[in-house]
Amino acid sequence: MLAACHPPRGKARTPWRAAVVHHQVSRVNGVAMTVQATLATATGRWWIPAGMATAAMATSMTGLYAMSALAPFVVSEWDLSRAAVGALVTVSFGVAAAVSLVAGQLVDRWGARAAVTTLCATVAVALLGASTSATYGWLLVAVAVAGVGQALANPATNVLVNRAVPGDRRGTAIGMKQAGVQLAAFGCGMVLPVVAVTVGWRGALRLAAVAPLLVLLAAWWYTPTAAGQQQGGRWWRLAAPSGWLAWLVGFSLLLGTGLAAVNTYLPLYATQRLGLDAGVAGGLLAVFGVTGLVARVWWGRWADRSPEVLGALSLLTAAAVAGVLLVLLAGPLWSGLVWMGALVVGGSATAANAVSMLAVLRCGEAVAQASGLVSLGFFSGFVVGPAAIGWCADVAGWEASWLVVGVLFAGAAVVARRVRTAGTGRAATR
Repeated sequence: MLAACHPPRGKARTPWRAAVVHHQVSRVNGVAMTVQATLATATGRWWIPAGMATAAMATSMTGLYAMSALAPFVVSEWDLSRAAVGALVTVSFGVAAAVSLVAGQLVDRWGARAAVTTLCATVAVALLGASTSATYGWLLVAVAVAGVGQALANPATNVLVNRAVPGDRRGTAIGMKQAGVQLAAFGCGMVLPVVAVTVGWRGALRLAAVAPLLVLLAAWWYTPTAAGQQQGGRWWRLAAPSGWLAWLVGFSLLLGTGLAAVNTYLPLYATQRLGLDAGVAGGLLAVFGVTGLVARVWWGRWADRSPEVLGALSLLTAAAVAGVLLVLLAGPLWSGLVWMGALVVGGSATAANAVSMLAVLRCGEAVAQASGLVSLGFFSGFVVGPAAIGWCADVAGWEASWLVVGVLFAGAAVVARRVRTAGTGRAATR
């Protein structure tokens, strides 16, 4: 009788216990997920985890956008070249791309709350480190640390939305959280330069570090505490994407490369090729950003009413091609076309990133790991895009560089069709 109640002795003892523990943990996690989703539906408070995810996404980009907003002050103090400023972006996204290889596994092991709080702590450390940098080299190190937060952002927030937001609201929640990136850009651009005039760029960075600390405290109280799905194994073990996910990673690589080029060179093109004032060119980038914010939220709400979202990826990237052509034609035809182009690209290519993250939730099984791989493709594009398109503009001119960007978006549209074909039927089951 006792023998029947205990695991067999010897080598089978440990696997038996591990299996029981894994089964019990899975049941607990399943119950927690069900309770969280039920409560969110019953009380209508799904916006709390959605708001936390939005704040986390904004926090993840605060380090990079803070340095971008304060770049004129840093350049003035250290007499940096434009290449040195560009290296800050490259280092940040390079680290983000590298860490994305294992970010999904880490989120699966830690759970959403620990991942979000780690993200916030990392960004706060990076901002404070940058504010005390005595040399450009230490500034690079601080910005590199911020890249870790960027890598954790999508896996952590996707898991949070997947577990705590009911299915009929997840599209809206994804659109909201992806719009957090634009909110960070807007907030840093509006506030930090004004603060830097009064207390210096180092003081502005210290003020910016308060935001991730506040989000960290909020995440500790309001983010679900359920443990991650992965309880054992090696967190550094890598798994190659298969099927539709491999195509989605390729799509994100092309999309990220094209978007990075638009983000980096749209104002410079407007001043050098179209002869616009620097202030007006900055407004052009602001229009691009605000349009992207609105588009991400709108497409997220649309996705809640649509049973199949993969088809939207082809539509959005094809529209981005048209937007790039308008930007290109602004040179030889009429400079006003650049504003139309900024609106179209901002409303299409930027929203495509949000739709791709929703596709991960609807079609994927290992949400955190799939999110990390898709982020790897997107961040890799931001590493490659600015340098490659800038070189093309130097060698062949602005028109050739915008043609390349158009080809990148066209390639993304083609790959999106393969994503849809490979993912047919998966989203409907989620």
